[in-house]
Amino acid sequence: MKKLEDIPFFRILQKIPYENVSKILRLKMPPEERPRDSKTLLSDFRNLHFGGTCFSLVNLLIRSLEIEGIRAYPVKAEIHRRSFPHFFAIVEYRNKHYLVDPGYLINQPVEIIPAGKNLLRSGAIDFTVKALEDERYQLQTQSNGTLTTRYTFRIEPLDHADFMHYWIRSFDYINAIVASRFIDDKFIYINDDYVQIRSKGNIEKYQQREKAYEYLNLYFDLDETMIRAAEALLKKYLHNKSGEKEKHS
Repeated sequence: MKKLEDIPFFRILQKIPYENVSKILRLKMPPEERPRDSKTLLSDFRNLHFGGTCFSLVNLLIRSLEIEGIRAYPVKAEIHRRSFPHFFAIVEYRNKHYLVDPGYLINQPVEIIPAGKNLLRSGAIDFTVKALEDERYQLQTQSNGTLTTRYTFRIEPLDHADFMHYWIRSFDYINAIVASRFIDDKFIYINDDYVQIRSKGNIEKYQQREKAYEYLNLYFDLDETMIRAAEALLKKYLHNKSGEKEKHS
């Protein structure tokens, strides 16, 4: 039997970027129609160079591994500084559990070791999955000497209805264009007009919208017309949402 990481799907997943332009463009749809199924995501990736966010990528992972006869399911993480939880996937394979988290660009399986820890090196950022007490685990990142705890979790499957509920709700928490990926041992991160390019021993930072447009095109193959359309739609959506809050206050 092949190793889990040798399943061809993981080579595909590592090529798909994290970006929410594709998600923002679906704000014009009714809420229950906004989530993209796995076939649509793959089609958008091939034809439009879109990627996805944690929900659509975790869903793609689960559906793709189902075809291989492998069990995978969504799990909710505790991030204390955020009002909305984070979601990733647990894969069960040959009596072991593995973490895969496209939201943090962990697009290959990392074995979860009970009462131990496991390290994944990814160029500019290293990831550690560490066992805590009471059957809890923690994801940590380390970059240029800085260790950061990202979230805590238990290996508890989230059922499909709850996952879809959170997925639909997540559209209400978008407030800027966000994109990230690893390319040639570099970590590229864009949030609105903020750009960060991180490599071993070096960090470049920019706070410039034109630079964000340039890098969204250079590293994510997203053209400026599409980006501006997403920005206009998000601005309209946030304005309407603000008006609804004022109306009911």
